[in-house]
Amino acid sequence: MEDLEIFKAQVLVQYTYAKIQDSVDDIKKRNPHRTDLITSMESSLSDLQTVRNTIELMEKELRFARSTAFRLERIGLELKAELKELKNENEMLKTGL
Repeated sequence: MEDLEIFKAQVLVQYTYAKIQDSVDDIKKRNPHRTDLITSMESSLSDLQTVRNTIELMEKELRFARSTAFRLERIGLELKAELKELKNENEMLKTGL
């Protein structure tokens, strides 16, 4: 997943959260008796907060996984180079005997 896509998702969730929060505030101000709408929208805000937290956690896990993959790839390359070197030494020992 591209970093830009993750950032876009974070911005969209934050923007949607802000829009709903503004609407809830407006309804509370103009129509405080509409508890059905207020309750429903506040529940949606809670859901969006959960989504925000989940995206943040997944982003951290993705960064950790990328870091681990990079580290393991580097180790793999080092091991390949060492193996090649050992094969060369082995061949030299075989031909030297």
